[in-house]
Amino acid sequence: MNLRDERQREFADLWLNSNRKGILHIAPRMGKTRIGILIMNDLKLLFDPEVLIVYPDNKIRKSWEEEFEKMDYVNPNITFTTHLSLKKYVNNEYDLIILDEIHLLSENQIMAVMELLKLNKTCLGLSGTLSSSTEKYLKRALNLPVLASYPIEQAIREGVIKDYEITVHKVPLSRTLTFYVDNQFSLTEKERFDRLSYVIIELEKKKKDSKFLRLKRMRIIQNSVAKLNKTKELLLLHKEERVLAFCGITKIADSLGIPSYHSKSTEKAVFRDFVEGRIKQLAVCRIGQTGITYSPLSISLINFFDSNPQNLTQKILRAMSFEYDNPEQKARIYIVSSDEPTELNWLSKALEFFETSKIKYV
Repeated sequence: MNLRDERQREFADLWLNSNRKGILHIAPRMGKTRIGILIMNDLKLLFDPEVLIVYPDNKIRKSWEEEFEKMDYVNPNITFTTHLSLKKYVNNEYDLIILDEIHLLSENQIMAVMELLKLNKTCLGLSGTLSSSTEKYLKRALNLPVLASYPIEQAIREGVIKDYEITVHKVPLSRTLTFYVDNQFSLTEKERFDRLSYVIIELEKKKKDSKFLRLKRMRIIQNSVAKLNKTKELLLLHKEERVLAFCGITKIADSLGIPSYHSKSTEKAVFRDFVEGRIKQLAVCRIGQTGITYSPLSISLINFFDSNPQNLTQKILRAMSFEYDNPEQKARIYIVSSDEPTELNWLSKALEFFETSKIKYV
């Protein structure tokens, strides 16, 4: 039994020996799905437990089904449902409820879990990227404490995931080029960002909803020409190295001056060319992050992130799972951010899972 197997057994036993109602916060790559199956297998020694597995998307369901096959686990009493469809099952009773990627539950979905837990007392929450604020919220709303935590740095020390260095490149939003027209005034992206920020602050003072304007402000960041130009500059600076660039929207991916691949791409072979090392640089949008073995990379370059810390953490961890061609085999991750306090605050929250000594701002 290797160290990963030992840890999986350890966490399964910890949950089984508790009151069986809580969260395992386990670093990605440690095998949360396998831990869940070890728990189900122990319950199966007495009977085939009725299990409800709740997951965010079909990729997660597929990973459960694949792990069932690998571990020869068979149980006819398993029900799968998405976070979105959970409300259909709140009046049913189960021997075990598994809430996979529990940190992704929305407020409405958490309300459904509350109803579900009125009838069901046995619940396993699983997460690899649980922020401190989300942890407190789940404890308060659902009375689900974190029973065990296996942080990223421990996973690095024990060889589960590779070490990393993160460099954040800060750039000011454009003050010269005109992009927006507002009440017949031509605005730069900086001016538009500041106007939206002012209105958002005023709405919040009056305790009014600012969600729509926040989304509009985020789109300025997402489409930022200043961030686009900095990304181009970094790609040019490392033009002889293998760089995989992650973008938030297809327009930015297509504007970097390197091959791009996403759901709208017409040249499907370009992705395989990059994976097999025939081209040096590639921009992707919401794809190319999991389930692929790349020729060794030099740099993973992140052009956009949002205010959800779990989303960026997952992206960085996927980048850490790639092979790198430096002597230390260390993941080199570049993040392009504006110098706006709003976005830097998003970034600060998003990087809370990582060692500050391994993050450099330039």
